[in-house]
Amino acid sequence: MLVGGPNGRPPNENEIGFPTINIQGFNGFGDNVGGEGIDLSQTYQFVDNLTLIRGRHALKVGGDVRRLLGDATSTNAPFGALDFTRDITGHAAAAFMMGFPRTSRTPEGIPIGGIRQWRTGLYVQDDWRATPRLTVNLGLRYDHNFAPKDVNGVSRTLRFDLDPSGPVLWPGPGEVVDQLYFNEHRHWAPRLGFAYQLSNRLVVRGGYGVFNMALHLDNINTLGTNPPTASVQVTNPTTNPQATIAFPFPPALVPANTIFNVTSAEVDRNHKDGYYQNWNIAVGYELSRAAVVEVRYVGSKGSDLDTSLTNFNSPDPDPNAGGIPLQSRRPYPAYGRIRMWATDGESDYHSLQTEYKHRGPWGLYLSAAYTLSELNDNQQGGLNASRARRQNPRSLEGEYGPSADDQRHRLVLGYVWDIPFGDSLTGFAGALAKGWQISGIGIFNSGSPLFINQDGDTLNVDSEEIRPNLVAGQDPTLPSDQRTISRWFNTGAFARATTTYGTSTRNPVVGPGRKVLDISVAKSFRLNADQQLQFRAEAFNAFNWVNWGNPNGTLGNTNFGIISSAGAAREMQLSLKYLF
Repeated sequence: MLVGGPNGRPPNENEIGFPTINIQGFNGFGDNVGGEGIDLSQTYQFVDNLTLIRGRHALKVGGDVRRLLGDATSTNAPFGALDFTRDITGHAAAAFMMGFPRTSRTPEGIPIGGIRQWRTGLYVQDDWRATPRLTVNLGLRYDHNFAPKDVNGVSRTLRFDLDPSGPVLWPGPGEVVDQLYFNEHRHWAPRLGFAYQLSNRLVVRGGYGVFNMALHLDNINTLGTNPPTASVQVTNPTTNPQATIAFPFPPALVPANTIFNVTSAEVDRNHKDGYYQNWNIAVGYELSRAAVVEVRYVGSKGSDLDTSLTNFNSPDPDPNAGGIPLQSRRPYPAYGRIRMWATDGESDYHSLQTEYKHRGPWGLYLSAAYTLSELNDNQQGGLNASRARRQNPRSLEGEYGPSADDQRHRLVLGYVWDIPFGDSLTGFAGALAKGWQISGIGIFNSGSPLFINQDGDTLNVDSEEIRPNLVAGQDPTLPSDQRTISRWFNTGAFARATTTYGTSTRNPVVGPGRKVLDISVAKSFRLNADQQLQFRAEAFNAFNWVNWGNPNGTLGNTNFGIISSAGAAREMQLSLKYLF
């Protein structure tokens, strides 16, 4: 296959590889990370801080200047891709066995961007000891992220303001411009904190702060996948398919005017830098000279978070469409799929956190931390991660809900025991018996929400983000005593969406939790004043607990609702380290 479409150029020596084979609902294969190994990115940073102490005030002033050089690539299908779905044969695996892909994409190649950007930050903070019991922290930070520039002329974006007939790719191939897009800044970030000692044993702490974010250079590199190196996609008809594994781009399916998949910055080219607001209040109490406990409320809110819409150019649902081809129904028929940047992400996080620490007798140290939390957002992932996964690219309705990273319960137990045995022994017996240490950590947490979609393209929109309908009167979540690995959630609560977007909420069910206990036994043998031999034996998941993977979440797949994987079993290792 040729880079840039059936009429493109031959791949160079770095762009030769096996295409990606995607079989919906099954494990695919192929090479899709060819460009990942090319990354010569560098960051030059200058930081300077000044601290001035006067009376009860400790004033800190500082600056941070960074020069970022992103000489890397970011491609999705460097060697091309074939996608097999249920649309042609009724089963994705059957379509693969018969050799009929639903879509075929030509290689993107491995374009190397040359992203350059300046980022500056200034801050001032005053730690004011107002009274012997009260300390107040007041701070203000100023951030400015200059718009990046691609000195290699690889990056291109869509411009919606240059041609009334539709968007055009800009700048020209290889042309270098000062700004591909514009940054909208929230420059000022205030900070406030305090610590108040109510008594010799009781302390109250709290704080609030705004923290600015910046777009990752790896996200900017996605603009380097546009023509002339972009992939061209053809869609196989569901009846009388013509594209095959051996002949993925038959001339009858390739339009006379090549239609490319493209990636673009926002329609108005104004990219907002996201920011977080964090706040907390904590109460710490000393139970004894050896034990303390702290209870905290921690919250945050994310605004203008970045993501991308992979289905920005998908048409509205129309299963029949009166015989009108899907390409003609797209909002912008001159292009295939448009992956559009977006900064409309919002999130909120609330948690109750408790922590207990105890330094007991006989060299034993214990700690326990439990968190009850809730994380919600309106996107599945960041711009270059799992992305928005929004079923309707023109509406946020029904998208706000449990985050894919939400984890309601988490308990972490830790211990370190310097075994006080053999202190009175000397000679060989003392060297062998003394100095042993046992430590470990146990992690117990509930599962995270699962994304539920349906296979195929019954809505005729060229999107894999379609969610099924919820069946009236059915709860997707099963009671805990009814969950099994062959039916983790109520699969009968979902029905295929066939005419309009599905009514299921995003991430409606929760996957299995996890429990792991790691144990370590170690001892240091002192050879002389300057040399030691350290022995360590470690067991990860020491009790060999089974931690099930997430169930299949694609309606129409034969494994829908079934768990078919598990985490790592017990692993053990021995090590010997010589210190000198």
